[in-house]
Amino acid sequence: MKTINVATEFSIIPSGRQIGDGSATGKHFYDILVKTILGLDKNEKLIINFDGVLTAGSSFLDEAFAGLIRNRILSKKDFNEKIEIIAIEHPEIKEKITRYVKNA
Repeated sequence: MKTINVATEFSIIPSGRQIGDGSATGKHFYDILVKTILGLDKNEKLIINFDGVLTAGSSFLDEAFAGLIRNRILSKKDFNEKIEIIAIEHPEIKEKITRYVKNA
């Protein structure tokens, strides 16, 4: 099992879609996710912990997570089996990710 703590390993305010939008965008995080996912063992899970972030922009979440589906890195089924989102402090982050992945 691998864990990415967004607040300590990426940004406390992840936002924006494309690289030109800032230094902690969805595209930046998408690239980290792809590299991490491709390095997982077959049955290994990836936990992404958002606790500690102040917010997470919708464009960031869509690009990083729905992008995995749109670009065929993971199927929706594989996403739900391999990725666990923790967002106790801001449960709306997990709700948005779930919705964006479902609609991708």
